[in-house]
Amino acid sequence: MKIKKVDDKSMIIHTKEKTKIHIHENRDAKIKGHNVYMVDHSPMSKGSTTKQIESVNQGKKSFRKSTIHQNRLRNLNPVSQYRQKLKDSNRSVKVKNSTIKNAGLISASTTVNQLEGGEEIRNSAMIASTIARPVTGSASKGAALFRKKVLDERKAKIKKVEAGKKLGRKKIRDTAAGSVRKLAKDSAKKASKDSAKFVAKESAKVGAKVAGTATGTAATGPAGPLIGLAVGEAVGFKLDRNDVKRTNRNRKLKFFFDKLKSEDNQTESFAKLVKDLIFKQASVAIKYIIKYVGIALLILFLLIAVAVLPVILVIAIIYNSPLAIFFPPLESGDTVMSVTSQYEAEFNRDVNTLASNHTGYDDGIVVYVDYEGMSASPSNYYDIMAVYMVKYGVGDTATIMNDTSKAKLKSVFDDMCSYTTTSETETVENEDGTTSSTTVLHVNVTLKSYRDMISIYNFNSDEVELLEITMDPKNLALIGYTGGTGGGNAVSELSQAEITTIVSGITDAKAKQTCTYALNKVGYPYSQDYRDSGNYYDCSSLAYYSWKAAGIDISYGGATTAAAEGQGLDEAGKTVSYEEIRPGDLIFYSYCSNGRYKNISHVAIYVGNGKAVEALNETVGVIYRDVSTGSIVMIGRP
Repeated sequence: MKIKKVDDKSMIIHTKEKTKIHIHENRDAKIKGHNVYMVDHSPMSKGSTTKQIESVNQGKKSFRKSTIHQNRLRNLNPVSQYRQKLKDSNRSVKVKNSTIKNAGLISASTTVNQLEGGEEIRNSAMIASTIARPVTGSASKGAALFRKKVLDERKAKIKKVEAGKKLGRKKIRDTAAGSVRKLAKDSAKKASKDSAKFVAKESAKVGAKVAGTATGTAATGPAGPLIGLAVGEAVGFKLDRNDVKRTNRNRKLKFFFDKLKSEDNQTESFAKLVKDLIFKQASVAIKYIIKYVGIALLILFLLIAVAVLPVILVIAIIYNSPLAIFFPPLESGDTVMSVTSQYEAEFNRDVNTLASNHTGYDDGIVVYVDYEGMSASPSNYYDIMAVYMVKYGVGDTATIMNDTSKAKLKSVFDDMCSYTTTSETETVENEDGTTSSTTVLHVNVTLKSYRDMISIYNFNSDEVELLEITMDPKNLALIGYTGGTGGGNAVSELSQAEITTIVSGITDAKAKQTCTYALNKVGYPYSQDYRDSGNYYDCSSLAYYSWKAAGIDISYGGATTAAAEGQGLDEAGKTVSYEEIRPGDLIFYSYCSNGRYKNISHVAIYVGNGKAVEALNETVGVIYRDVSTGSIVMIGRP
């Protein structure tokens, strides 16, 4: 085999040019529906003038559109600008995503077409896309929903801010007017509600009564109205009872809620709760009792008023008179008695302090000037009250102790109680025969009686009569006056036979006559003012008139006081010891310093067997009793 030799030639390997992917530009990509893209393609010719012109025009158009959009955006308020930016951002994201998706799809498709087996690859991708579509669709929808939720929240926040500002401005404008309108509205609503409740309640009661009456009339003929009325009243009573239950329940709740508060803010009390519950419970019964028994009660009230009216008038008159002091006080607190006691205690404290201190003196004593009686601490307590009531209690309630009344009472007290001070030098003989001098301070207390004040205050006859009634020991006993019971088996009444028996053993005729006169005056009242009337006696007037009946005058210096009588007998040397005492002798006592002879303030008549007759005080008067051996100064025998 002959091989024809051919001239060697260089081997030339023909290769394909580098694969080029032709990508067409998207002029515009718009979302037409879910996962469907509509693409407008530009002309394919390179260097196409039309395309360049369109691109330039498109650029100018976009520039002008962007510039106009920016100018509009700057003219908006901040909130509107924020909203527009959100809108543009969202649109831009969508367009860019669409462009990217379209570009990716086109590039992938071109590449696959240039490769071997590209058809199979495209089919597999189609199947995978179909399978994954529900997942991607769900993811896409989820993302869209998330973005929508974020945007909605931002928009809602903006709306809330704007709404808050509007509400704030509106609140400021409407505060005053709104408060007034609300108050008026609430008041009207409450009034309307209360009125409606009242009308409904009363209408129900009336309706029940009418229905009952109609039913009774239809059922029983002529007697129906009465039966119907009774049924209606029963229904009305039941409604009232239910109303009471509701009211009391609400009252209890109010009490319980009040107790939940702090103690300082509580206004309720258990006593008040009980009172309200009982009152409300009884209100229904009282209502119907008054309704049906009202006329009878009215008549009864008028009868009682007619009977009681005179009593009321008498009480009113009494409380506007001096006798008001014997009745219960009209108000609590100070009374005439308590205020007078206070003034007296202060007075006595001042006097005793002055005498006890006796500054600048060797000693000090309290002297009750010209006092005659048996008290160690004399007092004109009842006289002061009687004079005050007569002076200020005629036509006025002087027993009400206000500041004005207290001032009036104090003026009367000062007029009836006073003191002065004097001093004296006493010479005392010592045991060794020498003498010494002592200076003594005398605090001289003057206590005026109600009789002294008759002339000082110029009381008329009616006022004097009121004074006598007020100072009656029986009336004074109503406000605590005792005046002493006499004691010592005191007797205030003797029969003639008893008197005869007592004096039967007396042998001295004058002494027997004196004792007989004194015994016949047992039971007579005591009075210093009327001591010379024959109907009243005090201690010294009884002694004077008893001895005068026997023909002997025991007065001294024209005075018939106990001190004067004792001084006369003592200076005449007519004194005896207690062991020598016999009937008719006079027993002189000293109970306090009174500035008189030996401070004698009382005298009694001895009648034998350890007994004496004496005018003791205004309470017991002249009595027959055992001899009191205390405070005896001397015994005189006229």
